[in-house]
Amino acid sequence: MLSGMVQSEDKKGARALIDEEYGRKFPLRVLRKDMDSEHYLLHIREVGEDDEKTLRLFEPIACKECETIFRIIDKYNDANKHNKGAEFCSSKCAKDYRERSSYRTPSELDGSGTAVIYKIANVKTRMVYIGKTTQAFTLRWYQHFYQNGDCKFHEAIKNSELTDWEFCLLEVVKTPKNEHPSEFVKQREAFWIGEYDSIDNGYNSVAA
Repeated sequence: MLSGMVQSEDKKGARALIDEEYGRKFPLRVLRKDMDSEHYLLHIREVGEDDEKTLRLFEPIACKECETIFRIIDKYNDANKHNKGAEFCSSKCAKDYRERSSYRTPSELDGSGTAVIYKIANVKTRMVYIGKTTQAFTLRWYQHFYQNGDCKFHEAIKNSELTDWEFCLLEVVKTPKNEHPSEFVKQREAFWIGEYDSIDNGYNSVAA
């Protein structure tokens, strides 16, 4: 099955455009005795402006991993394409993305992932932000710079260049056996916030 889209005022006009594009006429119905000679049947359906699900199949999308532009409909029309999703252009890119970012979605600091304390510093002002995460820390770095928060840290990011910032890990947290993971990590974050005085002289808003 192949799918495509043409723009026309009515179905008759759409059929004429398809016939012209392929240089032949496709039947809308076929008798059983003629099935061996007619490999394709034409089905035309009007797509309304509010049919977002169908329209999205034809929109150009940037692959989340390599930024190659693709359309979902082209992947469905290609029997050799194993990845039919809307985020990656290929199965390889989906696999590479998962491996690079761990693609984990545990709730923050629930003990299901290794927690780290990180610091993001403005190289011009030397003011810092201290944070914690159980995600891949490179992913957390990315999230800070591409989300639209209104805290003082994100407001500072909006008024700067990416090259104004540097990222580093302060601690890979190892929770003692007698401590609750999330509470212990909060304590470690609070410790580093105090060390850098990053509430009064930095970008943190609360002391963890």
